[in-house]
Amino acid sequence: MSTPKTVHAAVEASRRAPDFVVNEDAGRLTVAGTLSREALAAWQAVADADAPWLTLDCLDASDDVVAPREVPDGDRARLTLTYATQRGAEHLFTPEGWRSLLLDADRACRVRVVRLAFLAAADGFRTRGHLVEAWTDAPVEAAPPETRSEPGPRRIVRSQSPELMAPPRIDPYVAASTRIEGPASAAWREAAGRMIALSLPNELYRDGGAAMVLLAGQPPRKLALGNAGADPGADAFAAQQAAAAWVYLEGTDVEVRHTFLSAELSREWTAGEGFRAGLPKRVGPALDSARLLYKAHLRAGSKDTLKALSDLRKTLSDEVQKLLQQSRDLSAAVWRDVAVAIGVLVVRLAVDGAKGGAGGAGFAWLYAVVAAYVGISYGVALSTNRKFLDVVERSRSAWRTKLYGFLDDADYKALADEPLAEAMAAYWRAEGRTTAIVAVVVVAMLVAAAMEAGWIDPNALRSWLATANARVPVKP
Repeated sequence: MSTPKTVHAAVEASRRAPDFVVNEDAGRLTVAGTLSREALAAWQAVADADAPWLTLDCLDASDDVVAPREVPDGDRARLTLTYATQRGAEHLFTPEGWRSLLLDADRACRVRVVRLAFLAAADGFRTRGHLVEAWTDAPVEAAPPETRSEPGPRRIVRSQSPELMAPPRIDPYVAASTRIEGPASAAWREAAGRMIALSLPNELYRDGGAAMVLLAGQPPRKLALGNAGADPGADAFAAQQAAAAWVYLEGTDVEVRHTFLSAELSREWTAGEGFRAGLPKRVGPALDSARLLYKAHLRAGSKDTLKALSDLRKTLSDEVQKLLQQSRDLSAAVWRDVAVAIGVLVVRLAVDGAKGGAGGAGFAWLYAVVAAYVGISYGVALSTNRKFLDVVERSRSAWRTKLYGFLDDADYKALADEPLAEAMAAYWRAEGRTTAIVAVVVVAMLVAAAMEAGWIDPNALRSWLATANARVPVKP
């Protein structure tokens, strides 16, 4: 027999003592009472077991440390077993320890595996938060529970008393197995019923020492929490399980689902009945009504979402068209200015052909003025466009956080970021090309002005250009 099973057998042998007391917590089991010889022999078997992970201390009526076999007949003995706890797992010898774990919701929600010495291998089961199995060997750790992004009952149900609070998570109290039977099932069903009852109201509080719940429906109900009534039966218990799972484990709108269900429970209730006693027979119809309300809520939300997406598409189309228009306006302005520069050159050539001489200082000033006009006009257009682009970028940031937060990053990128980025890229390409054209025109006008003023010798310039052209390699 394994050591955990040996300890469990010793505890069971000790239960026949008239003053038997047992207390079990994580890593510690205490048994006390006037034990029979049979029970003391069972504890001696535990002391003699080869289990370095387990420590057994036995105290007699005088609080002296003795071996279990040395306790005199008729004397009260107290036995304490200690062992190291393991991360992510609970190891328990007795049904009392199992019940204590289930009713301590904070402790139950910190572990993922529960191993019970009084459980047979075939009696294990699963909940949404625990794997419950037989304990047959030394304690070992397990992976801790996975974190959930959705709020748990303690964040949804308001509590006015630290002694009356909803559990942090509902997972350990919702079944995942189709079959939950055996020595551990009764305590689990009892604890699940209590924790689910604490997770469905809107508020928990005490009134003169009595535990109370508030259902904020129409009308609101203030009810005594009370105790569970008779066994609700499999169907009623399944309805409670389904309600807890629907609210906390089957979607992201936990607050909305909880509000709908609590409102329907308030509508179903009649005065004078405690919450725990009446919940099993009322939660089924309330859950059906809450599901219908939630579907209607989703349909209304879908309409709002479609309208928001339509607005996004229209706004996006307008912004893209504005960016493309900016590109077209910039190109048109540049070509207009280039036409002015070309017109000046045509006039200069016409004058040169008619008079056969240089235009002198007059045309030098004309070229300089045209160069300044082209540069300043282009600079003003660029400044206006840059301010417009800054406004577009700021408004796009506001869309993301305030208007379209319901879209995830991938959807928003596909619907808004990529089309705007492509339009922006088209504008930047147009700006780069026009900047190069304007730079060439301005430089040409300034060179022409310098030539008209006599600062640059045209013959020397032509000679330099011919030399530079000769140095350019010719491809075969």
